[in-house]
Amino acid sequence: MVYPRRRMQPKPRRSQTRKWPAPVSGWVSNRMLSDPKSIEGPGAAVMDNFFPRSTGVALRRGKARYATLEDETLGVEALFTYHDGLNEQMFAANQTTIYDVTDVVFPEPQDLGTSEDGDAFGDGEGNTIGWNSTTGLDVAGGYTSGDWSVIQFATTGGIYLVGVNGSDLGFIFDGERFYPAVGGGTTQLNYDGLTEDFVNGETITGGTSGATATLWRQEAATDTTGQLFLYNVTGTFVDDDVLTGETAGEADAIGAPIPDVAPGMDFGSLTSANMSFVWSYKNRLYFAQKNSLSAWYLDVDSIGGTATEFPMGGIFANGGSLMFGQRWSLESGGSGGLSEQNIFVSTEGEVAIYQGTSPDEASTWSLVGVYRIGAPLGKRAYIRGGGDLAIATSVGLVPLSKAISLDVTAMNVASVSYKIADAWTEAVNLRGEQNWQCMIWPERKMALVALPDMVGGSDPVMFVSNTETGAWGRYTNWQGLSMTVFRGQLYFGSPLGRIYQAETGGLDDGETYSGAVVPLFDDMEFSAGAKIGKMARARVRASTRIVDSVSLLSDYNVDLPPAPDATGVFASNSWGTGVWGQSKWDSETPSVINQEWRSAGTIGYSIAPVYQVSSGAPAPIDVELIDIEMLYDVAEAVT
Repeated sequence: MVYPRRRMQPKPRRSQTRKWPAPVSGWVSNRMLSDPKSIEGPGAAVMDNFFPRSTGVALRRGKARYATLEDETLGVEALFTYHDGLNEQMFAANQTTIYDVTDVVFPEPQDLGTSEDGDAFGDGEGNTIGWNSTTGLDVAGGYTSGDWSVIQFATTGGIYLVGVNGSDLGFIFDGERFYPAVGGGTTQLNYDGLTEDFVNGETITGGTSGATATLWRQEAATDTTGQLFLYNVTGTFVDDDVLTGETAGEADAIGAPIPDVAPGMDFGSLTSANMSFVWSYKNRLYFAQKNSLSAWYLDVDSIGGTATEFPMGGIFANGGSLMFGQRWSLESGGSGGLSEQNIFVSTEGEVAIYQGTSPDEASTWSLVGVYRIGAPLGKRAYIRGGGDLAIATSVGLVPLSKAISLDVTAMNVASVSYKIADAWTEAVNLRGEQNWQCMIWPERKMALVALPDMVGGSDPVMFVSNTETGAWGRYTNWQGLSMTVFRGQLYFGSPLGRIYQAETGGLDDGETYSGAVVPLFDDMEFSAGAKIGKMARARVRASTRIVDSVSLLSDYNVDLPPAPDATGVFASNSWGTGVWGQSKWDSETPSVINQEWRSAGTIGYSIAPVYQVSSGAPAPIDVELIDIEMLYDVAEAVT
């Protein structure tokens, strides 16, 4: 008897799960696509506005306007600080002026109205009533460039700032005033009987003595008395000299002039305006001459005097000009400990390393070697880690300790930025090889590389790195023409005269911003079969319940969906929401776990999840991604 064959019913397919831990190894742009495990630790194809920590990846906080320089058509090209005991000051410079921005009351300028608008604040004459963020905070001016190189230098006579920009006379700041770094020094002349203000930069003449001088700055004590600070003095002013300006100004001299209130700085036939960079080595100031292969140096423990030229045209085989110099320490194998060296970096990517006391002591001064590092990306494009220097170049962020043992063609692999090598090369091609900025933020264990605008377009961005783990991320909508750390906080200067405090609040200068994380694509060790995504979730720690999104991408196509709406305003201890006697202003923000499953569909052979969140409230939401999990089915292999 023949029985009919029973048809076997296929077993229902069981869904599988795949979990991506938070990509604490950071952004990886040069990974092998088919093997995401080829890098150490979990990495990310995209990490925008997230910072890689050891525990997870955290959404950055916002940027808050700290100050706005008076001329809003000019960018903030330099930020620098001064520290002498309890005297801590921060300065900002645009193309024409230096401002003391240590304490700024109004971050933004404000116009309240004019009389023509019928506004109650009008003055009846059509003038605008309001305030400017930095009015009255200017401390030096009359410049043509804000590209300052500044160093704090301590001598037995005091602690100073010395600055040069390669276009204007440099400055010497003694903690109170900015003086010109000029041959012959600066002379102070007191006056009274002022009938008209003088003009900075004009020639002042004494009616009795016939002496002349150039005015650096006029400081008024009262309406009719004050001090003139002069340089290029010829002759000797006398008491009761009638002082007249070349274009304006008239007053009477009081007493004898006070010479050398700031020392002179003599560069022979040149001036400090020809110097574009300054650094120190073995208690001696060195300067890079602009568009030249010469360095200059002063005597030990001195911020003035006669500078000596150190020509290097025969040292750099590839020519170019001297861009910057620095001191550098290398562990010495013979005697142990650290051996401090003096390095000179050319625009063509050559580094000359010298050791010894100074070039004028031939018995101790010697050339260690000349090495190639790739074209440097700016005179402020380096960071210091211990004694070593990492220099931003066309081939990556290169530690000098590696450059002395590797050929320039092999430098990429040894660079600090190796994980983002492809993105770095693309940025160099799109943004050029000038005006990159680097900064270490020790308090946040963060290194930042601020990129210039794209050639022919604007796309503000910074590369950021965790200095403990070496993991990278990318911050968008942050443009740093200059950076400094002051009182433990990072500040960066931007176009339109704006200075921002970094990593504060939940807004970017009042605007919403979004972050995105895409872990590396994975074929789940079965590349022959398509994966059908069904659901996904992200486990996240935050300050509150947040609005976020999880979606799926397939087959290496990194096309992000629109970012979700920002989480609404929240506050546990904000004004008007706390309970009297219970809420505390200094209490820690609660850590809330967000981990809801949601529908997320796609189909592809390799899959990567996308986590996105937006911040749009004054208080930060402090999101930290822990991991992302996906529920999926696997299709049969196609042969």
